[in-house]
Amino acid sequence: MVLCKSKDLPRRKPSQHRGKEKVEIILESAKSLIGDRGNDAVSMREIAAHAGISPSSIYQYFPDKNAILSALINEYFEQIHHMITTLIESVSNLDSIGEHIANGMDQFIEIFRKEPALATIWAGVQANPVLRNLDAEDSAKNAALLTEALTHLAPGINKAEAFNANLLLMHTASTTARLALNVGKSEGDALLSELRTLTKLRIEALLQNSI
Repeated sequence: MVLCKSKDLPRRKPSQHRGKEKVEIILESAKSLIGDRGNDAVSMREIAAHAGISPSSIYQYFPDKNAILSALINEYFEQIHHMITTLIESVSNLDSIGEHIANGMDQFIEIFRKEPALATIWAGVQANPVLRNLDAEDSAKNAALLTEALTHLAPGINKAEAFNANLLLMHTASTTARLALNVGKSEGDALLSELRTLTKLRIEALLQNSI
């Protein structure tokens, strides 16, 4: 089956300020409803009613709910990409990169804590055969960023091995974040601590093997 790329989910780009405001209202309404009830339980008509617009208006900007879900998750992807880029720019030597990347995992988890709806939206993307490739594409992009940073600092590193490790870390981080938010605080904190430790140890092992 050919999966739909994000570019295949176009929405009308508003050219006026009022149109942009309407898009933001639609997205905020969708985020609230999907975050509370899950993606499958929310219809386009309900999103339109929550946003205070007619159903016909919502279709002027989003052809279907997949387009809305795509827009929502891409907003989060941009936040995460910016966080990783900033993290990489702050690393200047091999001695600190493992700790920096572990700290980056903490920042990643914090995005989920600040945005309770994100876990539900992300799960909706994963469950959608049309959209789940968006997550894979984004994880690959972020893994490539981390791999390039490691290669720059340690030219002898096995680049293919580093990419695979970083790709797995990206997927593991989102899964662990969702799990940590669904269990008790002490258990969730323990899971996040374990993720941080595993991340640091794996990065340090990659660097050690490059010597």
